[in-house]
Amino acid sequence: MMPKLRTIGDIEEVLAPPFTLPSAHEGTPVALHTFRHRQPVGLVFVPSLADPSPLIGSLTKILPDFIRAGIALLVIMREPVPVNTSHLVVLIDTDGNTFRRYECPERSACLFAIDRYGAIVWRSTCAPAALEAALQRLKEALEFSEIQCPE
Repeated sequence: MMPKLRTIGDIEEVLAPPFTLPSAHEGTPVALHTFRHRQPVGLVFVPSLADPSPLIGSLTKILPDFIRAGIALLVIMREPVPVNTSHLVVLIDTDGNTFRRYECPERSACLFAIDRYGAIVWRSTCAPAALEAALQRLKEALEFSEIQCPE
């Protein structure tokens, strides 16, 4: 269960569970909290796939749109993949603890929009084939969140 924070009156926000995972490129630890108060974050949990190339291609294609919008995009996978992911921030969750804490299903891509204050403002799951459209909705949710509560 994800922690909740009471904000205004009876409104509760679900806070993104903290994590620190190694990057797929150098093994450098990346912690979610380093983005807090700096920029919104899109999390994409990628299921284990026989051929992750199409999915990585969709992520790489939309990455410039996230960068222009000032959104960090973090891709979380269970194991490193043999395709080139050098343009993406890919984190490896070998034991699956982060997948479980975020309640992500085994065979679906799981997306989270986290505002700059650590609240989850949007969540979706989709089949890997529908990832491109879901990524666009993820970006739109974070842009809308920034408009509602600019710094």
